[in-house]
Amino acid sequence: MKKIVLSLVAGFTALTGFSQEVDFIEYDLPNGLHVILHQENAAPVITVGVMYQVGAKDEEPGRTGFAHFFEHLLFEGTENIERGKWFEIVGANGGSNNANTTQDRTYYYETFPSNKLELGLWMESERMLHPKIEQIGVDTQNEVVKEEKRQRIDNAPYGAILYRTGIDKHLFKKHPYGQSVIGSMEDLDAAKLDEFIGFNDKYYNPNNAVLVVAGDIQIDETKKMIEDYFGPIPNNAPTNVRKEIVEDPITETRFATEYDPNISIPVKIFSYITPKSVDKDAYVLDYISSILTGGASSRMQKRMVEEEQIAFQVLAFNQANQDYGTYTMGALPKGDVTLDQLAKVMDEEIKKLQTELISEKELEKLKNQFEARYVQSNSRVQGIASSLATYYMLKGGTDKINKELDIYKSITREDIKRVANTYLNPNQRLELDYFAGEAPKDASNEEVKVVDNKIQINKIYFDNDKATIKSESAKELDRIATFMQSNPSLEIMAESYTDSKGATKYNKELSQKRAESVKTYLVSKGIAENRITAVGKGESNPVVDCASQECTEEQHEQNRRTEFTIIKK
Repeated sequence: MKKIVLSLVAGFTALTGFSQEVDFIEYDLPNGLHVILHQENAAPVITVGVMYQVGAKDEEPGRTGFAHFFEHLLFEGTENIERGKWFEIVGANGGSNNANTTQDRTYYYETFPSNKLELGLWMESERMLHPKIEQIGVDTQNEVVKEEKRQRIDNAPYGAILYRTGIDKHLFKKHPYGQSVIGSMEDLDAAKLDEFIGFNDKYYNPNNAVLVVAGDIQIDETKKMIEDYFGPIPNNAPTNVRKEIVEDPITETRFATEYDPNISIPVKIFSYITPKSVDKDAYVLDYISSILTGGASSRMQKRMVEEEQIAFQVLAFNQANQDYGTYTMGALPKGDVTLDQLAKVMDEEIKKLQTELISEKELEKLKNQFEARYVQSNSRVQGIASSLATYYMLKGGTDKINKELDIYKSITREDIKRVANTYLNPNQRLELDYFAGEAPKDASNEEVKVVDNKIQINKIYFDNDKATIKSESAKELDRIATFMQSNPSLEIMAESYTDSKGATKYNKELSQKRAESVKTYLVSKGIAENRITAVGKGESNPVVDCASQECTEEQHEQNRRTEFTIIKK
């Protein structure tokens, strides 16, 4: 049914237009409603869409999720459409409909056979003029939104990455892009009916919307119907004038950890704040994303998945919003590969873009790919309607639908190198370790005790013959990192041990690898290398003496540990 627009695909679905021009006319009604008409009589189909300039970034603190909630609520019914009958009416007349919400806007649309144009206009005018904001509807949709959040984010593998709830909050500290589109269930629960009515009165007005009609229409006839249905609608508030909020640039690597109980394979994520949608560099980043992970021949796919086989999957996606963009890349490790190993290779691939021009052949391939996507996204009137509304409201003007392909074609190899050097540096990014398992309950804030210079935490354990940091161990290491950040002159020794199963030399080497893994993890959390000494102790000082007695696997595991000693206060 209705949906939030996926961040993961937003960078691609926005690539709209035709290699031939899209004809349209646009004008304003006296009440401020902007109207865009596109006549295409090749097939007896029309789309009626209304985009409102209200998204997650317009919400008040403590009342997040309202824009997305209204995406659901405004299907409840109107004074002239019985509650629960919206979809039934659309379906009975051979149509389909949907809605979606982003940080910047909310969009509703119906697609009908062209002889139902008037029905589509009437329904959208009813939504704008006569919505029923009632407690029964609020209660009903509250449960619907909660279930959507459970299905798409809370209980979905990698949901906090796909919907960016685990990413954006670490990137944006001032700008409301840091809050999720779906919002807080606690905020929605706490809201009163008059707050929902007030939100509707403030944002769902003609002067805050654009109406698009595309398809098998006659212009004069359509104009007359629009005037009849939308002309009389009054405004309940002034146009939504947004205050500019400037996000401070990231100048030092930010480290964060998120946990997902729905996965078994972790992810290493790099994410950057990038230019807004009207900036040419945002288009260049679309190319960079495609170079790295756009298909079977992309660089990260070929190297990490096929050749070196260190990753199950790679990802990269660019999302350019109205105020800022974000560029994210990542990989899922294979076997015993650590997240730090993935990070090293990802950095190497970025470095190549920063130091070497891509080939002319690679550039030509990119241009062909994007022209094909560009055409495909507007191959139906439904896509054209959405594009026209988006260009008008968010991308600098409706006419950009006929200019965007030229922007992609104008991108040079030098542009790609320049943009990679401008935005994709380690000190400008978030490094996110996305682990399997449950998040610790404020573990990083728990007091770390020290007894005789020994740091008292749960031991850092390893699986047999492995030096990979386990998710349970990562939680404890996060506590160590927080402790060291709050005590900047502190230096520690990380001493790792093995069980007695292997030969002495093997145990010594394995324990050193484990100690180095611990050190690398702490460094990835922002702790300077010179503050950590990593020492492999082999099988010395066992917790349980398994050399002279038969031990269970659990007892062996107790010996495979790391302990921490303060060597300088």
